[in-house]
Amino acid sequence: MRYQQIKSSQQQRRRFIQVLTVYFFSCVLGAVLSGPKSQFILLLAAAGMCGIFWLVFTKQKHRLAIQCFLWLTTFLTSALITINNTVYDPLVICYALILMYAALFSSRRTFVGLLVFISLYCTALLFMILWDYLPEPTPQVRGISVVAMNIFIAITGFTAWYIARDFHTLLRELRHENQQSRLSQQEIKRIATLDPLTGLLNRKNAEQEFYKLASAETQLAVVFIDLDNFKPINDAYGHAYGDLVLKILAQRLTRLLEPGEFCCRFGGDEFVLVLKSQGVQRSDRRYSLFLALIAEEMLIELRTFKISASIGVAHYPDHAVDFNELCRLADLAMYRSKVSGRNTAILYQPEWQDEQRKKSELIQALRFAVQNNELFLHYQPKYHLAKLSINGVEALVRWQSKDFGLVSPATFIPLAEETGLIDDIGLFVLKQACIDCKDWLAKGYDMPVSVNLSAAQLSSGMLPEHVLAILTETQLAPRYLELEITESMLMQDQKAIDSQISTLSKQGINFAIDDFGTGYSNLHYLSRFQAATLKIDQSFVKKLSTSSQHYNLVKGIIVLAKTLGLTTVAEGVEDQNILNILSRLDCDSAQGFLLSKPVQLSALYSLLQEKTAS
Repeated sequence: MRYQQIKSSQQQRRRFIQVLTVYFFSCVLGAVLSGPKSQFILLLAAAGMCGIFWLVFTKQKHRLAIQCFLWLTTFLTSALITINNTVYDPLVICYALILMYAALFSSRRTFVGLLVFISLYCTALLFMILWDYLPEPTPQVRGISVVAMNIFIAITGFTAWYIARDFHTLLRELRHENQQSRLSQQEIKRIATLDPLTGLLNRKNAEQEFYKLASAETQLAVVFIDLDNFKPINDAYGHAYGDLVLKILAQRLTRLLEPGEFCCRFGGDEFVLVLKSQGVQRSDRRYSLFLALIAEEMLIELRTFKISASIGVAHYPDHAVDFNELCRLADLAMYRSKVSGRNTAILYQPEWQDEQRKKSELIQALRFAVQNNELFLHYQPKYHLAKLSINGVEALVRWQSKDFGLVSPATFIPLAEETGLIDDIGLFVLKQACIDCKDWLAKGYDMPVSVNLSAAQLSSGMLPEHVLAILTETQLAPRYLELEITESMLMQDQKAIDSQISTLSKQGINFAIDDFGTGYSNLHYLSRFQAATLKIDQSFVKKLSTSSQHYNLVKGIIVLAKTLGLTTVAEGVEDQNILNILSRLDCDSAQGFLLSKPVQLSALYSLLQEKTAS
């Protein structure tokens, strides 16, 4: 807009200079051909125009120059009419030109001023003739009249031609701007209906297209596609590469669509296809084709990428008739596909709705439980195999819900991890275990307590601060607290984890590697990780008496632990034969249902009293 204003101002200045030049030369030519009085007035006007040129080119006072020019030409015309008594002469045409110039180039105030002056002057002149102060003019045709008329016609024609040319130029510019405006509106409409990256329909427009297609088809399939492990591409190579991958996949998906079907980018790395229902077998083949096409390698700037996808499907109208609800159900099926191993297509099942509703109710109930003390601890004793005495306990959280009764940890722990409640639960377990441990120490039972840590507690980076604060609050000596960490946790941010473990180890807190043998089980992190205990996973322990492979594996773990100076604890001991084998293998401790189930604190005291009495 600013550019257009500058351009218009420059064009107006150029037109004014052209008109001023024509008038200047007209005055000079008129002075040569006129009588003495007219010649003097015309030369005086030409001199005045030289001053106006000076204002334009030297002082750059364009608006002042226009006003001076308009008043100068008005006075010039009026003077010529007066001395020649030619009120009916073609010279009067100049007033019309002056007013036209004022309307084009000057302000409203200048235009009104000129109009009033010309009207009053002509009225006064006519009254002076009527009252015989001036003789009544009689038209006379002389040679100078021909010249004057041609000059006036030339000036008028010149002005009309330039005004017409500017008018046509303005029309062209308006047509061009109108065309650009239409193109902009089309682009805005395109952006509003299409995804700007892939050119596919966006979510809002896809919903409209779905209802159009649904009005013509009796059955449709809404296919929700989510790319597997797409984020590492963005993290490793940048979003530019990720965008190119999405563009290529959009083109591939579109190629497999049939007339009337469409694809939209639902968001991020998610796509939604709306397909015509074609029977179970043909639909399954099409889903397999989509998965195979997505999995094909793609070459981007000499780099080869290969990804997979998970697909969830919901049917219209069997599962729902609302587009957003169908997408939600297909998304639910897609999530099942990811859980079941990815790179597969799963059809939504109505019974999942009840599961999903129950899951949502459980999550709300778990939030209530954390805030209203529905959680409590059980303790599973660890037994020293040589003495069969209790040498420690593991704290295990339990949940007695007012709505669902006793909820299994296998059910609510994954929900807690999914919702982030695991942080609050972990702090509760840690604090309560320290309080209870302090209590049994006061009763004379000298044994530590083990607490399982979650991945969220480690990744927060606040573990040392939380643990040391709880030890300070409960006044429990650090050597009586053992923290259990699984192997998979150690493979995360190793530097951050090592720092936290080192900080706590220096305070005298012990660490145990839980479920040893089920993860990476490499010597590298055993050598750097300051652990005191290896807990042998129950999946190996239970098959000790029936599998030579598991026997040798457990034996090797025990020998490795002895070599590294670590204590071994066998988990899941449920029969006497296995307990005897562990004793022969020189395993240090064991825990399991054969020895004791997890029990409440009061029951633990009873066990301790029995062992003390015996």
